[in-house]
Amino acid sequence: METQRLSPSQALHWFAGVLVVATLVLIGVGALVTSTESGMSVPDWPTSFGYNMFSLPFARWAGGVLYEHSHRLAASAVGLLTIVLVGWIWLREGRSWLRWAGASALLLVVLQGVVGGLRVVWVADRLGILHAALAQGFLALVAVIWLATSAPLWHPGGGNFPRKSASSHLPSWIPGALLSLCLLLYLQLLVAAAMRHAHAWLSIPDFPTAYGHLWPHITEADLAQINAQRMARSIAPTSLFQIHLQLVHRGLALLIFLFALAIASGVAGKDRPGALRRTMAWFLALTVVQVALGAFVIWSGKSVVPTSLHVLLGAGLFLLAVLGTGIAYRHRWLASKEALAGRKSPIGGTGKECPV
Repeated sequence: METQRLSPSQALHWFAGVLVVATLVLIGVGALVTSTESGMSVPDWPTSFGYNMFSLPFARWAGGVLYEHSHRLAASAVGLLTIVLVGWIWLREGRSWLRWAGASALLLVVLQGVVGGLRVVWVADRLGILHAALAQGFLALVAVIWLATSAPLWHPGGGNFPRKSASSHLPSWIPGALLSLCLLLYLQLLVAAAMRHAHAWLSIPDFPTAYGHLWPHITEADLAQINAQRMARSIAPTSLFQIHLQLVHRGLALLIFLFALAIASGVAGKDRPGALRRTMAWFLALTVVQVALGAFVIWSGKSVVPTSLHVLLGAGLFLLAVLGTGIAYRHRWLASKEALAGRKSPIGGTGKECPV
C-alpha cells in the first residue's frame, strides 16, 4: 500500500506563523506590564473592574490599566488563534504527533491564562515566574508546529529523499548542541523572570563590570553600605540573592554567546543546510543587539523601552534556537532515512514519500 502523500497546507503554515508572531506580541506586551510595574493595575479577574473583559470602557484605559488590560486582550486573541489552529490541524493533518502537539499547545495556553489570572486573584507575584515559563514553552511549541507545516523546511527534497542531501554533511554534534542551546536559553529566560519578579533588575548598577569587578565578592558589610547608598538615592534596597541572580544572568549570557559561536562555526560552509546557516547568523547578530539592550537597561536605570525590548528579544532568540534545533534534527532524520533507502535500493532512493 503506497504511503499517503503529505502536502502541508500553505494556508495552515501561514496561520501558524501568525500565531507565532501574535505570541511574540503578547510577550512584548507582557514585558511592558512588568517594565512599567502595571501588574496589579486591574485588580480583578476574569473581569476588569467588574466589567466583562471585552466591554471595559475606554475611559478606564489609562496609565497601568492600558498595559495590563491590553495584555489580557492580547492573551485572549492568542487563545482564540490557538483554538482555530488546533481545530485546523485535527481536520487537515494526518500526522498524529502534530495533532497532539496542537492539543498540547491548547492546553498550555489555557493553563497560561489561568496562572496569569491566579497571580492577580491571589496577589502572588512569584506566579509571574511560572507565567513566563509557560509563555516560552508555548512559543516553542507553536514554533515547532510552524516548522512542521513548512514544505521547504520540513520536506527539503520535495517529499522524496534527495540523492545528495546537505544533511549528510551536518556534523553529528550539531543537533545535540542546538538542543543544549535551547535549554541554556530557557534557563536564562527563567533567571530573567526571577530577576523581574524579585525586582533585581538594578541590583548591580554598573556594566560591563559589577561593582567595579568582573565577579565581585560582596560581604554582608558591603551589602549594608550598598543599601545605604541606594536608600540615599531613593532606590529600594537589594539582597545578596538578587545580586548573585544578576551575576548568573550575565554569566549565562556569555556562555550562550560562546555556545552559539561554536555552533555557527560548525554549520558554516555551503555544504551545510542553508536554513540552519541563516538561522545561526541571525542568532549571533541578534545576540549582539541583546547584549547592547541589556547594557542600556542598566545605564538608563531600567528605562521602559530598552527593558521591554530586552525581554522581547530574549524570546526571539529562544524562538530562533528552537527553530534551529528542529531543522537540525529533521535534517539528521532525513539523512538516516536516505542512508537506509540507499542500502535497500542500490540504484538510490525508494521512490516513496516521507511519512512524517
